[in-house]
Amino acid sequence: MLARALGLERYAVLGHSYGAFVALQNAIDYPGMAAQTIVSGGVASMRWFKAVERNLEVFEPVELREQVAASWAREADVETQEDFAELMRDQFPFHFAYPTDPRIEEYLERTAGTIYAPDVLRHFSAAGYGGIEVEDRLEEIASPTLVLAGRYDRTCIARAAEAMAEGIPGSELAVFERSGHMTFVEEPDQFVAVVRSFLQRHA
Repeated sequence: MLARALGLERYAVLGHSYGAFVALQNAIDYPGMAAQTIVSGGVASMRWFKAVERNLEVFEPVELREQVAASWAREADVETQEDFAELMRDQFPFHFAYPTDPRIEEYLERTAGTIYAPDVLRHFSAAGYGGIEVEDRLEEIASPTLVLAGRYDRTCIARAAEAMAEGIPGSELAVFERSGHMTFVEEPDQFVAVVRSFLQRHA
């Protein structure tokens, strides 16, 4: 694993969105190796994704609903980094609490140099995005764990985060009340403060 290759004796893992699945799996497969685990905007079981379709059905405005749905349909055929970047642009309104939030454009400008991997997206789109199923193993997590969620997350809903926190022994839960999926963009100061406090208390 990466930490071993780098010779790290002590490290923390923070994963957001799909990275949250990686952080969860790492905490379960290597219990206690991470000094702290932070799971941001994730779920512990694919069953929670049933909410996505329901949330899309009521997503407004309608033109953005159609835009998001069309972008998901294109994921299996994405070929270039430019295609991938365009998909992200089309999907972001669904991932913010307010679909017309001006910070969407600001974030896209700040991350314009992002290197995307279309081959990876095609693979995981075809494979059901990894099929995360660790809900029945959460009690195996031994490291101090912080679970983060946005109250208005339409993808990885807050109830999934609450259930995750209930299943992880001694874990902490922080729900950002003015955020969707992009908590670190929508409430950056509070996000950093919560993470810093957790890391310092479990240093």
